[in-house]
Amino acid sequence: MRPSRTDTYDHTISGLLRKRGEMLANLADLREQIAVQSNDLEAMERILETLGYQGDLPTIATRAPRIVLFYRGELRAFLRQSLKEHGPSTSREMAERLIQIEGKDSRNRRMMNDIVKRMGKALRQMQDAGIVTRTSEKVRGEFIWNLQK
Repeated sequence: MRPSRTDTYDHTISGLLRKRGEMLANLADLREQIAVQSNDLEAMERILETLGYQGDLPTIATRAPRIVLFYRGELRAFLRQSLKEHGPSTSREMAERLIQIEGKDSRNRRMMNDIVKRMGKALRQMQDAGIVTRTSEKVRGEFIWNLQK
């Protein structure tokens, strides 16, 4: 039996980490493609309905699965960092920042509303945990959030 060159698995570990990074990047690309296709399909179905199409569309009234933008803990970390860097903000302002950072299309109302809704829920949970506070006044119907001091 031929002896190994090293007693550690450093080369194997670094190779696996590199491959894992490649796979995660590929997975993110696939998620983006699915989101684009889902939005295009929904838009096409709305146009067909608007034009008066009465035929059978088996995919009509189906909702695309929610778009995964955050994994466990990432949304809270983003909200905390955004409030730390930019000061008091509404959930819509933070959603606009996120969309700009991610390079997404800010005109996509479905995605924007989905992000704002998720941010609002996360901020309420963070408020219950004492991480953030919200003002009693609203700006364009939205609360202003700030980090707890």
